[in-house]
Formats: sequence, structure tokens, C-alpha cells
Amino acid sequence: MLENVAMKYSIFFLLACLIVLPLGAVEPVPLPVAATSTASHAVIEAGKRLGEKALVHRFEKLRAGAIKTEKGWNIQDFASGFFNPHREAITVTMKMVSDDPRFVFSNGQVGTFTKTYQMRPMHSQTDNIYLGSPTQSRFHGQWPVARKTNFTGSVEFSSSKPFYYYMLRETDIGEKPDATDAYFAAWKPWRDDVPVAWDDDWKQFVVPYTNYWHNDTDWPVGWYSLLTLKNETNGPVTYTLKHVPSYAAQFDPKHSRVTVYHEQVARVLLQGGEEKKMTLQDLFGWAADQMMAMEGHIFILPNRDAKTETVVHFSVIPNDSGERLRMPGRQEFIPTLGSEAWQRMLKTGTIKVSDISSGESEPSNSEKR
Repeated sequence: MLENVAMKYSIFFLLACLIVLPLGAVEPVPLPVAATSTASHAVIEAGKRLGEKALVHRFEKLRAGAIKTEKGWNIQDFASGFFNPHREAITVTMKMVSDDPRFVFSNGQVGTFTKTYQMRPMHSQTDNIYLGSPTQSRFHGQWPVARKTNFTGSVEFSSSKPFYYYMLRETDIGEKPDATDAYFAAWKPWRDDVPVAWDDDWKQFVVPYTNYWHNDTDWPVGWYSLLTLKNETNGPVTYTLKHVPSYAAQFDPKHSRVTVYHEQVARVLLQGGEEKKMTLQDLFGWAADQMMAMEGHIFILPNRDAKTETVVHFSVIPNDSGERLRMPGRQEFIPTLGSEAWQRMLKTGTIKVSDISSGESEPSNSEKR
């Protein structure tokens, strides 16, 4: 699953999720009053559905961190995915409140941790919570929960305009004699369904979080994204799928080349009553034998009025296998958010990998029908 924080240093991970409700022809009955979903820890407002955009997204009874036990270290974690669906920038504020008012966060704040995210128009990004590995020390103070400490409590994300938020659900418990090994053990089997929502402003379905991490040094198995589409109308419907990564890079060890992916479009034709399962790597041509690091969001647009007669289900699942590929200059494969290399990638679509002796970084766009 992958890295994050906006991006990752070396192709560091992060991943994500939340328990999803597939969007289908029959709208579920909204909760009559605000309530907490036990499975997702989400506090859902009256009349709202899990996964819809909102001004405030709140989660309770969460845990992220490490507890020392007789067996070594017991670790759980979760992560965040955001998507700004507006044509203008927004600011998202994060507020974490510990059950222990004396709990010290990684930046020195006590009891309550606050942080702001400047979200570019139509942009998504992810962020981590727990500093589970020494190699993540550069994010100390940015990721709230310091190494070998344990947070329990609530977290809230808010903005002046409604936005999409996806909580990569709590991992299962990872328990190992070594704290770093326990952290990776917690995340490796992680999987989840990502909530899918219909956006009335854009008149299309929105999946706020996608993931493809594979053959990474830290996450050799990683994760992939599986989309299921069903056309419940009586006639054919063409769906236009537009994937927009918050970051996306692929390293080809054979040619020492880094490819940076940008917006990609694919079209899927379904006959009346037809259902199809597709991986995003098959749809968009992402390599299975190279080092991949990618997170983003996806729009799904029917070519005619089929909102209530389309069923969309989206999952992030561990890959079946993987290997640890290593690259020269790996520290710049996924530049740190805000760094000069990252800003250059955003503007030009290229990453400079100075230690790669052959091949050049190049952007890649593809449109498939």
C-alpha cells in the first residue's frame, strides 16, 4: 500500500482505506440521526452516507502506535486520503484528540494535535499517522504519532468547502519482537473497500482513493486497485474512467528509467445487465514487473443517465507476490512533498534521478478505448 504524506521520500509507503458501501441502484436508507459506524469508526451525520463529501469528517475510538508486550511490540495504524473536488484551493484542518490529555505528539503538542493541508484544485493526497520505521524519521513532527508511542482517541478533518476524505482503516494488529517488523506486519495484509459516491456537481461517480504499490524495497508485495462495474440498464452504457494520481512513478530496472504518470483516460463499454471486474493496472497499462508507487483518485462518467442503474465497487487489495527492486538514486523516486524535486515534477512531469546513468525520466500519458 504505500507511502504518502503527500508523497514519500523513498518510495515509502502508506496506504489506505475505510469500509465501503458500493453505490448502486437502490439508495440505502440514511441514518435518522448522527451515529458512529462501528466498522469504520466514522461519525456519520443524519442524512449522510459514508464516503460522501462533507465539511467535517470525524472518526472515534481509533488507535495508532506501539505497545510493549511480552512478545515484543503490538502495533496498529491508520492513514488518510483527501480529495479536493473544487476548481479552487482549499485548506483542510486536522485535529487529533488523545484519550490521554498528557499524550505527547511527535511535534511536541500535548493532548491535541493540529495540522493544516493546503489542497490544490482537483487534487488528492495522502498522509500517515504513525512513525513506524526509522527510515521515516524525516517525517517526525509531520506524522502525529512518534515511534514506540501509542495514540488512542478521535480525529476530525474540516474545511470551509465540502471535500472527500477516506480513512485507510485501522490495520490488523502486527506483533513482533522488533517494533519495525511489527509495523510492516500490520500493514502488509491490509485491504479495504473504498467508498464510492455520486458527485452532483460533476455528475459522475468519485472514487477518492486509488493505490498501486509493487516491487518496492520496503513494500515488495504492496497493493493494487480492483474496480467492479455493473450496468443494470436495458441497453449499452459507455463509462469514461479518468484516473488522476496525486503522485505516480514507475522504475524500470532493465533500462534504468523512471516514468512519471499523469492523468489517464480509459473507456469501458458494458451491455445491459453486464458486470465487469478490472484492475487499474490492466486498464491503464501500469507495469507488473517494475517498481511502482502510486496513489490518486478516479472519476467514472456514464455516457447517459445511468446513475441509479450503475453499481460501482472499488477495493484495494494486496498483490499476490512481489520482489524488492532497488534503484540508484532511490531517494528521489518519490520526492518529498514541497521539495524542489516535487515542485519540478508537478510543473514539468519529470523527476531528476541523478544517480541513474542511462535512460531519462519521462512523463507518460495514455488513452485507451
